Amino acid sequence: MNVKELRELLGHDVLLLHCKPRTKKPSGSWGKLTIADMEKPDYLAKLERGNIGVALGAKSGNLIALDVDDDTLVAPYLELNPFLNYTLQTHGARGRVFWLRMAGDYPAKTVKLKTQSGGDAGEWRAGKNSQSIIHGIHPDTGKPYQMLNKFKPLVADFSSIVWPKEISNPLKPEFDLPANDTERQSDGVTESQSNRETDVTDETDAMVVVGVVSKALSPLSEPACLTIDDAVQLAMPDNAHQNNDRLFILARAVKTLENQSGKFTPAQLRAVFSRWFQRATEFLRPEQTHDEYMTQFLNAYASAKIPLGEGVITQAWKQAQEKPLPPEAVENFEDQNLRLVVALCRELQIIAGQEPFYLSSRTVQRLTKQESHATAARWLSSFCVLKILDEVEKGKGVRASRYRFNFAEK
Repeated sequence: MNVKELRELLGHDVLLLHCKPRTKKPSGSWGKLTIADMEKPDYLAKLERGNIGVALGAKSGNLIALDVDDDTLVAPYLELNPFLNYTLQTHGARGRVFWLRMAGDYPAKTVKLKTQSGGDAGEWRAGKNSQSIIHGIHPDTGKPYQMLNKFKPLVADFSSIVWPKEISNPLKPEFDLPANDTERQSDGVTESQSNRETDVTDETDAMVVVGVVSKALSPLSEPACLTIDDAVQLAMPDNAHQNNDRLFILARAVKTLENQSGKFTPAQLRAVFSRWFQRATEFLRPEQTHDEYMTQFLNAYASAKIPLGEGVITQAWKQAQEKPLPPEAVENFEDQNLRLVVALCRELQIIAGQEPFYLSSRTVQRLTKQESHATAARWLSSFCVLKILDEVEKGKGVRASRYRFNFAEK
């Protein structure tokens, strides 16, 4: 597999690292490399020579590697986490590596995993300076690294990972932020201020349920990053005769996932539908078969053009760029990106009417092409200090914060 194919598989926001042939060590000092280096022809040519590693964590769009360093542990992981069957898997000397993109909070560090007897069970690799080899010749076996599952890395929530009982030190959701990790804690912006919560609600009038949130969410938010479980949950019926609409929501949610991870394979489409079908059984028509429902979903997928939640943000961002800037933007900021985000908030408030609107820092990061969503979080926080915005409801779990725009008095 060449560099171009690897980038198509992993995503163009992933930093690949040149390693000397038959080694696991990146050549030179790679700590200062960024995604921008992936656009340099000489660097890409260098990657074609030797082994190739992947920078992990925030540096590569929150891509992580779960290294299972024991063949006997692979089956327990897959049994407890069936979604791992549909993500990228690679193999070096033993076991395998599961590659995932993390949504929301996750331990941004590298942890050596141990068995109950004290043996090595692999590693959770997500630290600031962590990397994992994906291509080339293994230094111990002299054989090429293998791709056992040539799927794009799935987006997953850390809390959805079930750890086998054989692991003596499973990672817990209640982890501490690394004090020296500027991607996750910098310039006094704490995790809650950084608004890592993701925006996964529907722009339609449908009543949706996200995680444990059982209420109708605003139609004015955008999915910044969601998982397969989120997509399925969004499309769950809560009564009979809703399945046409809910399968179309599921199809649009898949389009959103594809924006994050690349186009789904037929196997991944079937897996998403099967998960929905199993959960929706009580509301399905007894005379309609599994295959009939799957055909309905696949037709919805073929006809869905707009990913879930994309329309409102796209419309508001377009208006923000085309209309004159609001006085709140011009009076307070010189930077054009900051001014445009103020204008975006104004447009979202106009669309929302009297209701507050949802906005995540990841959405702002994507629109303004910032390297870190923490920068966008600081911007939104500063808007609140300046009373341009009021934070009506702080984001929690899979929901982004809700804001109200304070129009300048005339």
